[in-house]
Amino acid sequence: MKYYIKTFGCQMNERDSEKVESILQENGFEKSSLKEADIIIVNSCAVREKSEKKIFSEIGRIKNINKKAKIVAMGCVAQIFSQKLSKISDVVLGTTSIYDFKQYFNKDLKDFKGIFVSNQIINPDYIFGHLKKPTAYIDIIYGCNNFCTYCVVPYTRLREISRSYKNILQEINNVVENGAKEVILLGQNVNSYNFDGINFIRLLEMINKIDKLKRIRFVTSHPKDFSEELARAMSQLDKVCEHLHLPLQSGSDRILKLMRRKYTFKDFAKKVEYFRKYNPKGSITSDIIVGFPMETENDFKQTVRALEEIKFDEIYSFKYSNRPFAKASLMPNQVSEEEKAQRLSFVQNLQLKISEQINKSYFGSIHEVLIESKAKISNQMQGRTRTNKIVNINNTYLSLQEGDIVNVKITKVNKHSFNGEICTN
Repeated sequence: MKYYIKTFGCQMNERDSEKVESILQENGFEKSSLKEADIIIVNSCAVREKSEKKIFSEIGRIKNINKKAKIVAMGCVAQIFSQKLSKISDVVLGTTSIYDFKQYFNKDLKDFKGIFVSNQIINPDYIFGHLKKPTAYIDIIYGCNNFCTYCVVPYTRLREISRSYKNILQEINNVVENGAKEVILLGQNVNSYNFDGINFIRLLEMINKIDKLKRIRFVTSHPKDFSEELARAMSQLDKVCEHLHLPLQSGSDRILKLMRRKYTFKDFAKKVEYFRKYNPKGSITSDIIVGFPMETENDFKQTVRALEEIKFDEIYSFKYSNRPFAKASLMPNQVSEEEKAQRLSFVQNLQLKISEQINKSYFGSIHEVLIESKAKISNQMQGRTRTNKIVNINNTYLSLQEGDIVNVKITKVNKHSFNGEICTN
């Protein structure tokens, strides 16, 4: 029996897909092409309207290509639109119910049908299998308690619950023994991690002691909770990479208040200052939303000034879109699609110039790179620096393998990546 899986969205969705893949492989399934698959899984994201619509169009496309396969719709869209998705798929699997899928999957495939959606996180400490990769995603905290007014996450991934640190450490030891060199700790707000008095910094200290593990990353930090103590810990723990993803969303204090973000731009800038004080060679990325309800031209200009002042290495920028249950969808003075598109284009062009300027400073420098996969270009391997920069390396006369860690000199700066050569001395 064979399976095919398509994932839309964030790293948490990618980890959820891995969990389902591990269940399928444990039951003897092999990964295959879309046309040959007996089961097809589509994992969805509901953070933006465009992402939400993808699962419905994707399932329609799949059915035209493979009419015999069983279809599993999973992820955030499945969590909130289970009935709608059940009309076009055999199984609907919510974000909290993957453990149910593991239990249910032992049944005969001909009975493979049902809706699995729960309003509570089931068995958060169960350790699922991992795919054999240099980098392993590790859940440390589920859900979110922040209820930002634009966000659907508290409704798709529910309230915060931290996993047992003992289970986290056991899972990391497992993946390291299976060849992983790097772990990415996942949570809507990793700073909120707390289990039996062990907070996030203490958890990082414990993970940092694991033999054979080379790198630790984490996403996402909420700016209201990012502290000077965490910035200092990042510099002191040798396996924690010098990269921080800290979502700003807007440079306008008025809009940040309407978003219910619980910080001002001045607060945010102070957190960036902490990070750069202790990690002067580190990189910082962020998220920006343009066209939030009631965002004026002046509010937008404050976001532009924020980008010019902070100078992020990279941003993920989006047009605001109404989300189910989110309070912002009921706010007056919604910004027109035309205005949102213009603002998004301006922000992206500005950030492209800032990123180019930052990336040029890497030219000729030497960086430790973890090889992750084959690059799109033949005879090249692709890896990542500790500062989360993508590097492509010519492998024609080398024998680089996934999981290798090498020192690389940056020889070319591209828009969103580098080319580099292995240092021989």
